[in-house]
Formats: sequence, C-alpha cells, structure tokens
Amino acid sequence: MTKHVAFVGPLPPPVHGFSNICAMMLDLLKARMVVVVFDRAPKVSNRFLTILLQLAKPLLFLLVCLRRRNVILYLALSGGSGQVIDCIYVLVSKLFGRRVFIHHHSFSYINAPSLINRCLFALIREDTHIVLSRNMGIALTGLYDLNAAMVRVISNAAFYDTADSNMRVPNNTSAPIQIGFLSNITFEKGFVEFFGILTALRHRGIEYRAHIAGPLAPAARQTFAELLSSSSDVEYLGPVYGEAKERFYNQLDIFLFPTKYVNEAEPLVIYEAMRRAVHVIACDRGAISEMLDNGAGLVVTLDDVVEAAVMYISQFTSDRIALTRARQLSLQQAQRIRSSSGVQLDNLLSYMQGTT
Repeated sequence: MTKHVAFVGPLPPPVHGFSNICAMMLDLLKARMVVVVFDRAPKVSNRFLTILLQLAKPLLFLLVCLRRRNVILYLALSGGSGQVIDCIYVLVSKLFGRRVFIHHHSFSYINAPSLINRCLFALIREDTHIVLSRNMGIALTGLYDLNAAMVRVISNAAFYDTADSNMRVPNNTSAPIQIGFLSNITFEKGFVEFFGILTALRHRGIEYRAHIAGPLAPAARQTFAELLSSSSDVEYLGPVYGEAKERFYNQLDIFLFPTKYVNEAEPLVIYEAMRRAVHVIACDRGAISEMLDNGAGLVVTLDDVVEAAVMYISQFTSDRIALTRARQLSLQQAQRIRSSSGVQLDNLLSYMQGTT
C-alpha cells in the first residue's frame, strides 16, 4: 500500500532558511510518497485572516485521517506561538494512532521553554524527532524527557548536492584578503559588528576588500547607509540569489557572521560558505560551534568578536599558505557533514516510507 504523508510546515514565500529547507524536504517526500500539503507560512497580510486560515487546515487534516488509514504526519515545528496550531495536528494524529515525525529548526524552545512547549512535547516524547545537531538532540532530550533512541541528527547540509562543492583557485597572494557578509541585514544578524571589524582592520593597516549582501531591513537602513558611506573598500550587492549568490561566495576568502540573534539555529549561509571553501568566523549560537568543528572556522563570543576576528584575519594576511589550508579545512568539514547527514536523511525517508 502506498504510504501517504501529511506535510505540515512553512513553504516559500516568504523566502528564508526555514521555508527553503521545508521546500527541499517536501520535494524529497513527494519523490517517495503521496503527500498532502498543509502550508504553515502566512500568505495574506491580515493577521486575523491568517490565523483563521491556519486553524481551518487541521480540520482538513482530520478528514484526511478519516479517509486514509496509512497517513503519517511530518511536522516542521514552529519556533514560537505557532506551536499552538502545530499541537492540533499532533492531537489529531494521536487520536487516530498515526506516526508523527517532528523536524526541529529552532533553538527558541531550548533557550526559553514555555508552557506551550512543555504541553506539546508531553504528547510527542516517544515520536521521531529530527534535529540539526548532536548537541541540539541532547538538549531537547534533557529538557523534555524525549526517548533518545527516537532522535535522529540530520544537518541542513543533507539537502545540498555534494557535486557543487569545490575549492576555488587561491587569489594572488599579494592581493587584499576578501571578506564577506551575507544575511538579512538586521541589527540582530551583526552587520554593525561586521563594519566594526573592517574599521579595526583598517586602523591596523590590513588591506582587505569587503562584500556585503542581503535584503536590508527598514529599521537598519539609516545606520547601514552611514556605516557603508564611512567605510572604504566595501561593496553592497543587495539581495543575491542563484548564480549571483554563487559568485558572491566564490570571490571570498573569509566569511564573517557575527550574529547576536539568540535563537540562531544552523545558519544556511555558513554552510554555503564552507562548501565553497570559504573560511568562517562566527559567534557561538545554536549549532554553529558544531558546524565549524575540525578547524572549519573560528567560533567566538559576541563580546570578543571584533578583536578576535581582527587578530585571526591579520595572521592569514601575512600567511596565505595558512589561509589556503584553513579554507581547505572548511571545505572538508562541509563535505563531511553533508556525507554523514545525507546517509541519515536517506535512512529517515526509508523509515517513513516503511521500507526499513
């Protein structure tokens, strides 16, 4: 009998890391099973109407369960109050005795557990939990008393093709070092700290070329414009996608990600940089320290990010052989994570399908 899966999660638009990974997971599920999609992304601007539409969808899921005995639930879990609606899908699944697969993409309910979180997790302790990293799984298991045997570690790297990973030919060793930042340009993502690092490099006489890309948040517009105009050797490319994004990474030696977003999980931009052999300097949030293991990058605290980054970059400026070696370690770590997680993802899909 063909397995049916109810897919519950946000899909683009809006475009962000969470929705992109959900879209890729949906494609993989469709290749193996019959999928009924329940999109959790808001599609209308009216908040009341959005809530009303999202509340109606679990009723459709109830009808699906009544009609199809072999349907399972795949739930890309919300990070905040959206778990109230997620809980309805779980309750319907429990009512019909259906298998539940929870995919975690947020550290918010690890960093600050709420009553909603505890009520939901009480229902899914024995279900399958897909986590981004080993430490994320340990934290969730400890906080919510999950069955550790049902926790599967699958990095977002699993969704990328290994064939695209490569090592760019090193720049001329006499050329300035190439530094980049790519993210939504918000205060939380650390663009002010990025410019602070550039200023400190300039004061120490270290040559660089800096590249910054990403959509500019309205609240950050004035500060960003002031910092950009007062900085030298910096280009702002705006939002970049597809080939433009690949060109952005391909010109870099070092990727800076001084995020202070408290619920940072496993930033796709870090992995995208690593798989293009770009060395990474980032703040310690979520799964970042695990991503940058094995010499793939420097992990620092927010308080130390400017000083530590400047010292690190200055060493590479005077030792380009060390920089080439560091970039190679970043690429190798990206390939290592992708290989391991790719196997785990394939095993998960087979398990969901009922073939293992």
